Amino acid sequence: MRFSEGGHHMRGRVDALLVIAEAEVRAAIAARVVQVFGGLFAVLAIAIAVAGLGASGQLLVQGFTRTGVSLLMLSLYLLPLLGLVTGAGAFGTEHGGTELLLAQPISRSTVFLGRSLGLAVVIASVGMTGLGAAGAVVAASAGTAGIAGYAAVMAGSIAVGIAALALGILIGVVARRRSAAVGIALAVWFCLAVLYDFVAIAILQFVGNGEPGPLLVGLLAANPIDGIRALLLTVLGADVLLGPTGASVERLFGPGGGAAVILASLLLALVGPLLAARALFGRRDF
Repeated sequence: MRFSEGGHHMRGRVDALLVIAEAEVRAAIAARVVQVFGGLFAVLAIAIAVAGLGASGQLLVQGFTRTGVSLLMLSLYLLPLLGLVTGAGAFGTEHGGTELLLAQPISRSTVFLGRSLGLAVVIASVGMTGLGAAGAVVAASAGTAGIAGYAAVMAGSIAVGIAALALGILIGVVARRRSAAVGIALAVWFCLAVLYDFVAIAILQFVGNGEPGPLLVGLLAANPIDGIRALLLTVLGADVLLGPTGASVERLFGPGGGAAVILASLLLALVGPLLAARALFGRRDF
């Protein structure tokens, strides 16, 4: 009897979580920021695919490899930006939907996980739609050579976007106003996507010995955007463009090397902020 009651309770909790996630997906898709980001990302992805197919004198293999390298740069700028802004805005204290949900006989954990899951689905959908449309163009025009690397680009870009979402959720939970949360999220995105590269180069220049090594892996692991970018460029074979430096980076990402560190740091960047945000969400007054 107790087992049956526990099973019904767990099933009810899962059902509630899925209902909340579905409602969050609908609300996010209806938001103008997601519509603009989604449309812009899809248009740019298709444009890059078409431009790549029509280019001449390429340094990389035509088709999925060339397109994957170009779209990797675009994805690792726009998807983290969308994740940070969406998470911060959705969990700002001015979001009235949260108070309505908490007034129901639903635990805070279920509300938090349901809303987070729904937002993650939105980020993944935007990434899959844009990159999938570009991939369809490439497959129809240039065949499927290199599609495995392109699939890795899709998976890595979406994973970084969801990790950025987790950080955005933490920012939204900590901030007292949605406008402040979004402002902080934009500043964090600028630091991670733009400023961090200059800081990392300066550190390698003045502290390192000029050769890629453990210090470089540590700097890449500290920022999932840079870490996944370097790892996926190696997967795509684009590191050959960097000459000896690229070869050194490839050795760092070899079996048992920096690749495991980068992937572990990405997982930590996702789980860490979510756990912290969940703890704060449980104690926050609405």
